[in-house]
Amino acid sequence: MIERLTALGFSTQEAKVYLALLQHPSATGYELAKHAGLQRANVYQVLGTLADRNVVERTTDSQPARFVAHPPAEVLGRIKRQTTERADGLIADLSALTARTEPGGFFSLRDREAVIERTAALVADATERVAVCLWADDLDWLAGPLRAASGSGCQVVVNVFGEVDLDFGEVFTHEAPASTVGGHLLLLAVDQRTALVGSLDEPVGAVFTEHPALVGIVEKLIRDETYLAAIYARFADDLEAEYGKHLVKLRSRFLPASQAEQLISIVGFGADTQVSSLLTP
Repeated sequence: MIERLTALGFSTQEAKVYLALLQHPSATGYELAKHAGLQRANVYQVLGTLADRNVVERTTDSQPARFVAHPPAEVLGRIKRQTTERADGLIADLSALTARTEPGGFFSLRDREAVIERTAALVADATERVAVCLWADDLDWLAGPLRAASGSGCQVVVNVFGEVDLDFGEVFTHEAPASTVGGHLLLLAVDQRTALVGSLDEPVGAVFTEHPALVGIVEKLIRDETYLAAIYARFADDLEAEYGKHLVKLRSRFLPASQAEQLISIVGFGADTQVSSLLTP
């Protein structure tokens, strides 16, 4: 508790006194000194500072003076609002100082933790729309931010590879990850202004950008995945009768050779002659 309060701007002594006063309301300075493990003179100085900050208040005019702590929701809520206001103001001021050679550069992320943190942050900043393509396992860390975005009124479109049971958003399911080719990819578009493209296979990496052209490409890729899932769900029998399971006869013509062979092996075509014939336009 002490460390968490100091992270919000309390000194160590202020945190100790505030916690002691929450546990022992209407205590005197002498009593708080014992409970907080501080010198009596130091406690009165800390109480004065906390009173000036509207964190505690004196309840009696008589001696010895007694104090109560303001409720945590009030105190920490005020700190939260003030911090948000200051951060928003600083973002605006710093953005005005930031030099850009061209609008919407792109930024690289080099490890899994950084990709997860940035993806969750982009979703948390959404105000209108979030569209994503991901594997079912990725929802272990992204379902919470996506649910929060949906709860705040954002349109949330989820294209997921694998079986899931989500209680929010518009969900379009694709084949299981074991049946995919091309690796563990992650696509995200937020508010038609920011996009992230990542690979969660080792070595993990991603880029995110606000460049309008690149955002538009990612938006289109995700929309195409959405269209394909919806069409496939409705016309799966007809499509597979024409193009084979997982549309292998169509897809294998346009995939790189190694991925085409992988797709064919997944679907069940094992003979080299069959692979060759499918790879021949």
